[in-house]
Order: sequence, then structure tokens, then C-alpha cells
Amino acid sequence: MHYHLLLTQRCNLACTYCGGTREEAKHPEVEYSVEELRTFLAADPEPVLVFYGGEPLLRMELMERIMDEIPATYMLHTNGMLLHRVKPSYLRRFHTILVSIDGRPEVTDAYRGRGVYRRVVSSVRRVRRHFHGDLIARMVASLRTSIVEDVLHLWELGIFDHVHWQLDFELFWDGGSDAARRWLREYNAGISTLVRVWVERMGEGEVMGLVPFLGITGTLLTRRPAGLRCGAGYESFSISPSGDITFCPVTPEYEFMRIGSIRTSSPSELRNTASLRDPCASCELLWVCGGRCLFINLAKEWVGERGYGMICSTVRHLVGELERALPELRELVERGVVEEGVFRYPEVNNDCEVVP
Repeated sequence: MHYHLLLTQRCNLACTYCGGTREEAKHPEVEYSVEELRTFLAADPEPVLVFYGGEPLLRMELMERIMDEIPATYMLHTNGMLLHRVKPSYLRRFHTILVSIDGRPEVTDAYRGRGVYRRVVSSVRRVRRHFHGDLIARMVASLRTSIVEDVLHLWELGIFDHVHWQLDFELFWDGGSDAARRWLREYNAGISTLVRVWVERMGEGEVMGLVPFLGITGTLLTRRPAGLRCGAGYESFSISPSGDITFCPVTPEYEFMRIGSIRTSSPSELRNTASLRDPCASCELLWVCGGRCLFINLAKEWVGERGYGMICSTVRHLVGELERALPELRELVERGVVEEGVFRYPEVNNDCEVVP
């Protein structure tokens, strides 16, 4: 199964949509031993461990010790500021590295801090010499984002295998502001443009690794229901610094998310411990959307009916645009311009939720 290891709740940045170190966290640092973690994971024959935070590379020595002592498939979420300090021998062991970067220099720096873009890109370029797995640019899309310009900028840097983006959910709290609603119209229009660019370039033989487009198109082509794409509460869980197990790494301090502990639970007890509620559970798009986000589904009163509807509108628009492109994409596959296998992404859960 898939486990997020929150190595720390501390961070070396203070992004506008996050705020940095979680000062309210009751357990900011890891309180369990590596031996306790190894004992818990021994009952799972194929664990996937994702280093997460805060910024996990602030605890690089702990990360290295876990990698030395526990056999697993490893992935890393990082803001990229310290990525160049990871030793090549450890870099080569990662299956996937997801780097937080939000697009053009001025957009990334506005969200994440002055000079962050330059430092992150420099760090990623240095790492690319040693890391040959899947290197993913992971964006947050918020009010400053031009989804077309920022996605294309990251892709055309030529250093990332894939680009993924997630919407800033704070835009939708309490039904969303007027500014959020205006931006959402621009975002949906940008998605339409970006789909056209993606299809046009594919016709020229360039497969742009845009995660939402690849993943959703794969589902539309096969017609096989996606399920909750992040796997939360089914095959994906989070281990907080206290050793508590939650179904998602987001806000682990909320009691309703807690489903066990590495000291008292076994991996086999965790499966199917959380499930979607309405409106997702009865939605006609569930088979392709997968439910979008279990956390928001269970805490939907925070965004309200209006905010929830705004989020759903982005999913409906994205799926609709890709459905309209499907005949052309099928033709490209039939003509051998592109292989159908490129749409089978991700082949394993690599921490991309696919649907923004």
C-alpha cells in the first residue's frame, strides 16, 4: 500500500496558500522510532513510502536512515529548495520526485517567496543529472495563475517529465469570493485552450506530459471506472509525526481523519476505512472523476454547497473538453502517431491525484 510519511510539520517556506510551518500542529516532529515503523510495515509485502511534510528534506538524516533500513518503493514531495543536497545514491532510489513550483518566475515567487523560482529550477537541473525516474512539476493554481502560460512555461523548461496542478481550495471556502468566481471562468477558458494546444502538439508527435489530461483521457478511452484516484482510505494512508494513521496527509490534526496508529494497527486493517459521501457518491461523473478529494467530500461544510459546486464545475468542464477531443485522439492512436500506452498514466499511484 501507499503511505505518506510526514517527517516534519515544519517548512522553510511560507507560501501564501499554505503559510509554512504548522505552528498549531500538536506533533511537529517524528515521535516514533524507525524500528516501530519497520515493524508496522513488515506486514505489507509491497509498501510505497512517500516522504512528505512540511518540507521532508529538513529531516534528511531521518529520510536516509529510513531508506537504509526499510525495503520499499520510495517517492518524495519537496519544495525543491534543498533537493540538490540529496546524495546521488539516494536520488537514484526514488521512483518519483514531485517538486512544488507554480509556473513562471513572477508567479512562483509571488506565491512562494522572492528568488524561490530561480533556486528551485537551479536545484532541479543539478538533480536531473543523477535522477532518472519520474520528475514532476507540481503547481498550485490560484488567483495569479494563468493555467495556459504557467503550465506551458514549466513544460518547456525541458527538465520535467510531467506537469501536474491542483486548485487552491481556499478559493472556494464559504462559497468562494467574487474574485475567485471571476478567476474560475478564466481558468476554465484556459483549460479549453490548453487542451487544444495539447492535442495539436500530439498530432505533431510531441506528447506533453500533462497529468490531468493523460489520466482522464486514459479513463475515457478504456471506459474503465477510475475509483478515488489518490487512493485515500482505500490503499493510500498517511503516517503523522505522532505515529497516528490518517487517510490523507492534509491536516492530520483533525480527529475525524484518524483511523489508527502504527503501534496498534496493521496494514490489512486499513483498507476501505473511509468512503465518499454524496454528492460525489451518486454523481454520474464519478466513474471518470473518481470523487476528486475525500477530505473535501467529508468536510464539505467548509466550502458549502456553492463552493463545492464551483469545484465540480471545473471537473465537468475539464472532462467535457477531453471528451470533445477524444475522436481526434483516437485517430492519432489508430494512425500510429501516438501510442495508446501514453494515456495509462500513472501506472502506479505516484501521488498525482490526476483531477485538479
